Amino acid sequence: MTIGNWIISASQREPTPAVEFKTKSGWQTLTWPEYSKSIVSAYQHLTQLGFKEKMHVGIMSGTRWEWAAVDLAILGGGGVSVPLYPNLSNDDLTYIVNNSDIEILIVENEPALKQVEEVRSQFEKQVLVIELSKLHFNLDGDNKRSDFYTSCAALDPKERATIIYTSGTTGRPKGVVLLHEAITSEVTEGFALFNVKPSYKSLTFLPYAHVLGRLEHWGSCYNGHCIAYAENIDKVKSNLKQVKPDFILAVPRIFEKVYSGVMAQVETNQLKQKLFSEALETALEVDKYRMTKTTIPWGLLLKYEALNKLAFSPIREAFGGRLKFAISGGAPLDSKINNFFFNCGIPLLEGYGLTETTGAITINTLAHNLNGTVGQPIGDVKIKIAEDGEILVKSKKCMKEYYKNPEGTEKVLKNGYFCTGDIGEFTTGGFLKITDRKKDLIKTSGGKYVAPQKLEGLLKQEPLISQVLIHGDQKKYIIALITVDKQQILQWATHMSIKFENVEELFSNIALKSRIQKHIQLANTKLASFEAIKKFEILRDEWTIENGSLTQSLKVKRKLLEQKYADLIAEIYDLS
Repeated sequence: MTIGNWIISASQREPTPAVEFKTKSGWQTLTWPEYSKSIVSAYQHLTQLGFKEKMHVGIMSGTRWEWAAVDLAILGGGGVSVPLYPNLSNDDLTYIVNNSDIEILIVENEPALKQVEEVRSQFEKQVLVIELSKLHFNLDGDNKRSDFYTSCAALDPKERATIIYTSGTTGRPKGVVLLHEAITSEVTEGFALFNVKPSYKSLTFLPYAHVLGRLEHWGSCYNGHCIAYAENIDKVKSNLKQVKPDFILAVPRIFEKVYSGVMAQVETNQLKQKLFSEALETALEVDKYRMTKTTIPWGLLLKYEALNKLAFSPIREAFGGRLKFAISGGAPLDSKINNFFFNCGIPLLEGYGLTETTGAITINTLAHNLNGTVGQPIGDVKIKIAEDGEILVKSKKCMKEYYKNPEGTEKVLKNGYFCTGDIGEFTTGGFLKITDRKKDLIKTSGGKYVAPQKLEGLLKQEPLISQVLIHGDQKKYIIALITVDKQQILQWATHMSIKFENVEELFSNIALKSRIQKHIQLANTKLASFEAIKKFEILRDEWTIENGSLTQSLKVKRKLLEQKYADLIAEIYDLS
C-alpha cells in the first residue's frame, strides 16, 4: 500500500467535508470530491511546469489546505516533496535547496518569493520558483480520466516519498529520507489505535515541514475525517472554539501555555483558587478509586461532578467542548501537566518518535495510558535498549538514510536498528519511559550526568516563565537562564499592585526575582543534590522561532544560546 491508494480512495468518497478553512467571508468547506479535483488540478499544472516522476519539489509555506493538496499531487505523481519552514534563514534556505536537489520550489507568497530572489544566485542548479497562489486548484474539473490516478496506482512502496530536514538544536539540518512504506506503516498502524471516525474533525496548526504536522493531513487522506486549518498560530485559541475539534495534535509547549494561562488566572482570584484547588484534590481522590477499579463512594462522586462542572468545564469549552483526546509529541511532556488535563476531562496522550522514525514509534492510547511514559510500541516497531541505555528501533517506519550524508547515516543505522540518541527503559507493563537525551546530557565537573529537559520542564510550570536554558557542563553546579512571559508579568504586576511605567522595569523587580527564586527552590526539592539549580538569571530577551532561538517544535536551540550568552554564563560562574 502507498499514499497513492489513499488518494484514489479519497476521490471515490461521498461529498462529506474534507477540509475547512477560514476566509474573509467566514469558514469554507471542501468536500472530498472537490478536494480530490484540486489535487489533480495541481498535479496537471505542475506537469505543465515540467514536473515528472522522481523530481524533487520544495514547498515553503505556512500550514494551509493548498499545502496539503500540492503535497499529495507531488507524492501521487511519483515525485519527492521537500518541505521547508517559511521562516528559514537565508543560509538554511540556500543549504536545503542545494542539498536536496530541488528543481521546482513552491513558495507561499510574495515576501517568500523576494527572499528566494535574494539568494537565488547561490543556488547550485536552476530552480523554477512559483507562488502557491499561482498554481491551479480547479474544483470543477473532471478527474476521472486523469493519468494522475494511473501514477498513484503504480507507486512503489520502496520508493522515496519525501525528504524532511530536521530542525535540530545543533549543526546543519539533515535531510531525512522517508519511503512510501514508512509513511503508510506509520499512518495505518497509528490511526488504528485511536478509532478516529470519518465523522471526526481535527484542527491543524503545526507546521507541515514538521513530521507531526504532516501526519495530520496524510492521516486525513487515509482515514477520511475532516481537517480544519487554523488561521495562524495566534488564532488557535479562537479557532478551537469555532471549529470544535474532536482531537488535536500538538507539541508540549502548547499545553504548557494553556496550563500557565489557567494557573495565572486562578491565582488572581481567591475564590477561583479555592474552587480549583478543591476540584483538583477531589479529582485525585476519584482517580485512586478508578486506578484500583473499586466503586467510587456516592458522596464523592456527586462532589466530583459538581466541582468538575464549575472548575473544569470552562477549560473544556476553551478547546471547543467536543475534544475526545489530544496527542502530544515532539518533546517531553511534564507528568504534572498531563495529570492536569486528564483531571479537566481532556485525555492528553503522550507519544515518542523522531523525524527519522516518521513520527511516533510508541504512544499512549485511551485504552492503554500510563502517565509519565510515552506509551507502548506501535505496530511493527521493535525496540531494544542498548547497554548504555540508548533506545534502538527497528521498523518500516525508520528512515532509509540521511540524504547525501553517508557518514551521518552510518552513525545512526546499525545492524538494522536506528539509534535514537535517547536513553530509556521499559516499565513492567511494557510502557517506554524516556529518562535522558544522550546528546543533551550535561556532565558536571563532579562526573554526574544531568538531563536539562527535565529541569527545564519543572521550571516552566511557573506561569510567569516562558523558556529556560539549563547550563552546567563541566561546571561544579547547575545554573538557569530564564525568559518570562510579558503578558503574564503584566497581569501579575497589576494584581500585586506593583507600580511601573513600562514592562522593562519589571524584569529587575525584587518581587519577581523572589517569586522565581521560590519556584526554583520548590523544584530543587524534587531533584538530586547534583541536579539542583544554584543560580539563575532573568533575561530581558524573548526567545522565538523567528529570531532563531527556538526550533519549530518550540525547543531551545541549546548550543546557539550557550554561545550567545557565553559571557553572561561565565560571569555567573565567576561570581561564585
